[in-house]
Parts: sequence; C-alpha cells; structure tokens
Amino acid sequence: MNLAGEGVSQLIPDHDAEWRSEADRRIERWRKGDLVVEVRGRDNSPVKDVRIEYRLARHAFLFGTAIAYAPFADASEAGRHYRQFILDHCSALVCENEMKWYANEVERGREDYAPADALLAFADENGLAMRGHCLFWDAEQWIQPWVAALDQNALRSAMERRLVASASRYAGKLVSWDVNNEMLDGPFYRKRLGPDVDAWMFREAARLDPKTPLFVNEYGILGEPERIERYLALIRDLHARGAQVGGIGIQSHDLDRLTAGGVMTLAPGDRPWYLYTRPLTPAAFLSTLDRLHAETGLPIHLTEASAKFPDAARRGELLEMLFRLGFSHEAVEAIMLWGFSANTHWMGPEAALTNADGTLNAAGARISRLLREEWTTQGSATTGADGRITFRGFYGCYALEVATSDGRKIARDVRLTKAAPAAVVEPTV
Repeated sequence: MNLAGEGVSQLIPDHDAEWRSEADRRIERWRKGDLVVEVRGRDNSPVKDVRIEYRLARHAFLFGTAIAYAPFADASEAGRHYRQFILDHCSALVCENEMKWYANEVERGREDYAPADALLAFADENGLAMRGHCLFWDAEQWIQPWVAALDQNALRSAMERRLVASASRYAGKLVSWDVNNEMLDGPFYRKRLGPDVDAWMFREAARLDPKTPLFVNEYGILGEPERIERYLALIRDLHARGAQVGGIGIQSHDLDRLTAGGVMTLAPGDRPWYLYTRPLTPAAFLSTLDRLHAETGLPIHLTEASAKFPDAARRGELLEMLFRLGFSHEAVEAIMLWGFSANTHWMGPEAALTNADGTLNAAGARISRLLREEWTTQGSATTGADGRITFRGFYGCYALEVATSDGRKIARDVRLTKAAPAAVVEPTV
C-alpha cells in the first residue's frame, strides 16, 4: 500500500493523535463506498418521494472471534450471553479447537465432527463467515500420540484420510483454511516426510476444495524483521513447490506490547516464550503488513489476537489500536479475537471483553462502541425524480425499509461492495 507516494511507515508518526487520524483517513478511503439505491415501479419507471431507511446489518470486513463448542452449547444464561455477544459484534467466526485434527480424531479411526458442524451451522444460520482452523498443526506437542507413533507410510496415509475427511467435508463452506499451523517453528511433518510435505498439504487441499483460499498462519511476525524474512522465504518456497497459498495469517497474543509513543507497560507476571517484549509501534505494525503484502500480493488475516492486561480500560486501548490499525490497512480482510469471555478465554479473565456474568467490561465496551457506533452506517433519505438515493457507508450488507405512498413498508437486503456500488429495489407500487 502506498499513499501519496510514501510508505505507511513514513506516514504514521508514533504519537497517538497522529497515528489515529491517519488510520481513520485510510479507513474512510478503503472501507467505505457510495451506494446508489434506485426504486422502480411495476412498469419499471423510477418512483420519486419514497422514503428509505438504511442500516448496516453486517460488515463485509471479517470482525470475529474464536468460538468454542462447550460455552456455545451451554443452555444456561451464561450460554445465552456467550451467543449474544457473537451476534451483536461479529461478522465471522473460527473454531477454537473443533476443526483441529486432535479434536476430530482423538483415537485412530474414530472421527467426530459434530461440534464443528454445530458451530458452522450456527454461523450459517446467522450470516457469519467461518474460517477453517486448522487442517494440520506442525508443533509436535499438539500431535496426537497415535499419529506420532506412525511410521512414514502410515503417517502419509493418515494425513490423506484427514484431508479427505475435513477438506472435502467443508468444501465451499469456509472463507479460508489454515493449512499447516505454525510451520516456522514446528517441523514435525517435514522431519517425518521430507521438505515437500507442506506444499503437498496445500496441493491436496486445493484439489479437494479448489474455491477456498488456503492460508499460512504464524505467530511472532508483527514488528519482528527476522521472522518476517523467514515467513516470506517460507511462502516463496511453498509457491515454488506448487502450493496454492491464498493468504497470510498473523497471530499475536502479545498485544500488550502495542504502544503509540514507544513506551510500553507490559502485563505483569511471567511471559511464555511466544509472547514478545519488544515495543510494537503503529509504524512497525503497518510496515509489517506493507512488506508482506508488497512481496506476495496476498490478503492478510489477523487470525488470533489477544491482549492480556489486568486493567480492562488499558486492555481496551490496546485492542482498539489493533482494530483501528488492522481495519485501516488495505490488504487486511479479517481481525479475529481468540476469545472474549472471562469464563472461557484461554489466557484468562485478564484478556477478556466480558465479565463472568456476561456483561461488557471496559475493554468490551470500547470495542463494542467501535463496531456498533463508530464503524456503522444508518440513516434515511427520500428518492428524487430519478427514483434514487445515494449514501456513503461501510462495505457490507444493508437492511433497507422502503415506505411506499400507499403506506406499505417493504424490507430488502442489499450489498455494498467495491464491485457493486448500486442496487435496484422493485416493484414497490
């Protein structure tokens, strides 16, 4: 991405007001468009003086969260709060564990896709996109013991069955698949089956599900030059081996290191090895995305995001910075939190957006305001002599209510995309 001949990293000083205003300017440019709605009568002529109310019902951008089956299926009030948060705030979901091999086939030959199927059905029923995560996971500690015990031939056969079972089952139903999670640091499959096995996974997944973009997915990328270079080398190698890499996933569970001015206050306590401690400024964040996109031309998903901090207000500031920066970058298509509930977040209540009783904490309230108040579009207008109204709004699905001259109200759903900036509503009279 290049605005006015300058790189984003040059445009974004590390001062709160400046990076924020620049991000908002890019959001206005990349995430909104003008929609023309034309009302026609039964004779196909334009209808004037028709009042139209419009409301953004669902963002085209994928704002989402990891969803877990147990709290989703909970029949108590806690389960209702869990599901309602998702319906109120999300346009996309990703299964936290339910599509992983270790969840689908705990014991050899005994497959269970029922929880994943139920979560996908919930997404479909509510117009939510679903990311696929993940076909394989390269970290040895997450390999089922029975898989780790297989010899070379048996392992290849088991992987073939896994691909057929999962990629075929969900073919055409997902917006993306993470193919082999965390390849930079987990060489389990390469050690067993050689350097081409990762590309083979992509080639086979593409054969079984040719329409779903296939993603790489790694942690420790944002603001980390050495890992950025390794990531690009991995993608180049996959491409050279015929892998159809369709997108770049970036995980970041250490968002407490985000800082507008270069000074961090990290969450107290011991940090696991995968949580970095170097400051992550807006400039470094955006330059990472610039580099990855410029080198590959691929879309980017911020696939797993967590900010752990005991002060929920500070946690909200960190998450808002993530959302505002990510939403402002042209190449980013998704921002996925890795959980939101104090009862179920994998990093505990200090990373949550909701309290134990399901109410929003200060972090949740801040993100809710962003998604439901600042980044939304609604209003009303009356058609002119040409039967048209025009409004500028965020890309996505809009609910229209058309009030006719005889007192009827007609509901319509229309989509505003870069490729489709116009819609026709007919007949109305």
